[in-house]
Amino acid sequence: MINIISGQKKWGFLFAIVISIALSLGTLSPAFAAVDVTFTTNGAKGNYIPGSSLMVFGKVDNQGIGVPATSTFIEADINGRNIFYGPVKTDGNGYFKTGFNIPISSVVGQTLTITINNNQKQQYVIKDRNQIINDESKNPFDLVGFTAVGYLEGQAAKEILSSTSELGLVFTKNVNYFKNSSAAEELQYIGAIDKNADCFTLYEAGQRVPIYVDLLNSGGDEVIPYTNRVNGNPQYTEAKRLIKIKPVNGLKPDTEYKLYIRKDLVSNSSVPLEKDIVVNYKTASAEKEKIVGGGGAKIPVADETISTSGGRISETGVTIIIPANATKDKIKVTIEKLLEPETLPIAQGSKLVSDVFEILKDKSGDFSKPVTISLNFDKSKVDITKHDLTICYIGEADNNWIPLDNIKIDWDKSVVSGEVSHFTKFAVIVTEKGELGDKGEQINLSDIRDHWAEKNIAELVATGAIAGYPDGTFKPDNTITRAEFSSILVKAFKLETKSGKVFNDTIGHWGKDYISTAAAHGIVSGYSDNAFGPDDSITREQMAVMIVKAAKLSDTLEGKTFADGNKVSAWAQNAVVTTHEKNIISGYPDNTFQPKKNATRAEAATVIIKSLKHVF
Repeated sequence: MINIISGQKKWGFLFAIVISIALSLGTLSPAFAAVDVTFTTNGAKGNYIPGSSLMVFGKVDNQGIGVPATSTFIEADINGRNIFYGPVKTDGNGYFKTGFNIPISSVVGQTLTITINNNQKQQYVIKDRNQIINDESKNPFDLVGFTAVGYLEGQAAKEILSSTSELGLVFTKNVNYFKNSSAAEELQYIGAIDKNADCFTLYEAGQRVPIYVDLLNSGGDEVIPYTNRVNGNPQYTEAKRLIKIKPVNGLKPDTEYKLYIRKDLVSNSSVPLEKDIVVNYKTASAEKEKIVGGGGAKIPVADETISTSGGRISETGVTIIIPANATKDKIKVTIEKLLEPETLPIAQGSKLVSDVFEILKDKSGDFSKPVTISLNFDKSKVDITKHDLTICYIGEADNNWIPLDNIKIDWDKSVVSGEVSHFTKFAVIVTEKGELGDKGEQINLSDIRDHWAEKNIAELVATGAIAGYPDGTFKPDNTITRAEFSSILVKAFKLETKSGKVFNDTIGHWGKDYISTAAAHGIVSGYSDNAFGPDDSITREQMAVMIVKAAKLSDTLEGKTFADGNKVSAWAQNAVVTTHEKNIISGYPDNTFQPKKNATRAEAATVIIKSLKHVF
């Protein structure tokens, strides 16, 4: 490759004369005639800025047959100033490729001209980043930004294992190979951006260490799994968006690493990164590495294929229900039981009360519909008056157990179930009620800071009437069930335990005694004599009725008229007016009450705290 830029124009001219003489003497293949030349450039929209990396990719053929080892003359100039000038030989199949950078000194608005064999031309206007953003995207980060968000193997508390063999850098754009989807089909995939491999440097405790940079020269159909560096969850990306960095001599435990990414790194759009980026990694200590992915040895439990029609896998201690169309293809599901669960992390005040199962599938990606996981638990290790029972999966980023969605407990069968969209390790965990803070103690829940209900949530948690989850969260915006709200009322109002109504659908339910006590105190009633709906989300009007009865509030017969007042059930109208007039339950800014809307945990905590002020 010969580059001729400003100050070297005359040498480019002399070189052109030499090439012309060589062609006339027959020392170079006369590619200018009797053959067809097609070519394209990277970046389908032809948006180039000063500093862009531009590649020219084409083919020389004669009556449809590629012409090998022939020279194609390529010239590039910006407003008449040469930036590239010279011949490029074709490979064995007649293809040619070359690349060069558009000078950073180029002026926006000037014209870039690519000329092949002195007659075929393509022209582009030099733009700046803002012009490209306006043309192609409202989000500049989506268009030209890069972010390194993951790596390919497990981690401990935001630290990676020293046994990690590949660091995976996942970007917002294609950084592995150039593609121009608007070009002729055989010229769309221009190939790997080889220069990108030179843009990475790894330092180990301040010393540079050798690495191998693996650019994946594929069309992007390959899906690559990686571990998200932020939350530790398994995720997937197309090969074109991930670059693998392989330390030649491996990694050391308890060591800090810095991976430098040079600003010359370019995406498929040809736009460079423009600023250097440093990605920090730290490997776990030898002690932590015993915990990560822990559980020790495993024994196989099941290995079954599930079609797109869905299916059920049921083994001792574990059941999986996959709904129809939750996955695009048939999958193989494997279940293993961990033999050393005591090596797994567990929060203080919590304990495992089931076997721990690792569930995996052979296809990447989350399920498109929730999958139900059910685990048996050891009832002898659970005191329902002292413990909250939850089915969880382990989040590897902080080694916390995270509750599944829509949890249901069958106390008689000793089974807890929940919904999730991915597979990993699962277990049933009990947490001591009120462990997150007694009265007067600071409450440390990670997701309530600056939440509108933070003060009320902290106050209610401190009473022991409600607790956070094993991962240290409260999930204030999740809905709350009728059974959960009943149990919180009983504990918050310190109601004497009584034997009241037991409904057909509360027999064996974890909340049976709380619901029975609330019924005995006249606070709750069922949908019918037989049904209570303990796992139904409580509505705002149901909550209003229960609050009025629990706090023994006198009815307020007149009050604010809501725009949707006609949607309030007749049996809840007095309670809605009463709780609003006593400043316990507020309406919405649009003058609605939304009586049928499901209440959230934050709303439940708020109304209970407010109603307690009318009692104590």
